[in-house]
Amino acid sequence: MMTIDPALYGFSLLAAGIIALARFKSISRFYTPFIICIWIGCVNEILSYVLAQNDLRTAINNNIYVLCEALLFLLFFRNTGIFGKRTGLYRALFAGILLLWVWENGIAGKITGISSWFRIAASLLIVLMGMTLIHKIITGADGPVEMEDRHLYRNPVFLICLGSVVFFTYKLLVEIFWLQGLNNSPAFRKNIYGILVYINLIVNIVYAISLLWTLQKQKYMRVY
Repeated sequence: MMTIDPALYGFSLLAAGIIALARFKSISRFYTPFIICIWIGCVNEILSYVLAQNDLRTAINNNIYVLCEALLFLLFFRNTGIFGKRTGLYRALFAGILLLWVWENGIAGKITGISSWFRIAASLLIVLMGMTLIHKIITGADGPVEMEDRHLYRNPVFLICLGSVVFFTYKLLVEIFWLQGLNNSPAFRKNIYGILVYINLIVNIVYAISLLWTLQKQKYMRVY
């Protein structure tokens, strides 16, 4: 029976990338940060695979990618209006993400290592923003997302938030495990990453579906 290299599951993100590329002109600029994040993720997946196949380290490109990912998600959530008039909070978070990354990758450590503290902080931030926006959508609270269609399975913002909360919650737990030294066990490490591979696959499919729904004609949202 033919087996598939688990690393190839990461290429499932290409589906979302291709959809975004093919229909870019039809998708509101509201989603631009998310789309750019998808495209950068596609490039990073391909680069990481090529480097790994040639027995080269992928730490540098992955550390750069997680910084871009965190900043773009923060910008996407700002577009939803989740910060309201609290622009100072948004700017503080943006600056904090940059400073933490520079500190861990250039001062306290090296960019060739794994920036666990940054990944924990970035993952936690994305999860909290995603859960906050999900709450606003479900409860119908006066919030930033104004949609004509309230069905959750057809709500692209809800799907993006749901996928992000699931993926980054697990990623947060993985990084905490690593800080506790649990990655010293090869069997445990293999199981953890095995689960992450399939979570990543499912979330990438959710992202692709969310981009398909953005093509629907909707009375959509403000870009702040």
